[in-house]
Amino acid sequence: MPLQRGIYRHYKGQLYQVFSVAQHSETQEAHVVYQCLYGDYSMWIRPLEMFMEQVTLEDGTVCPRFALVQSLA
Repeated sequence: MPLQRGIYRHYKGQLYQVFSVAQHSETQEAHVVYQCLYGDYSMWIRPLEMFMEQVTLEDGTVCPRFALVQSLA
């Protein structure tokens, strides 16, 4: 798996648990399967490429969209 299972912090501050990377049945595109660790604890998927990309903040700082906080091997 190209992404570690674990707890990630979104650049806006909220925590998420990453469970796995799954492939889209039609396109074979890799998607991250993850869950909010706040609010309704809903499950989400996002393209792996987008999950791992860098974002530019309003002040020009570049940071990862999601950063690993704790590995859950």
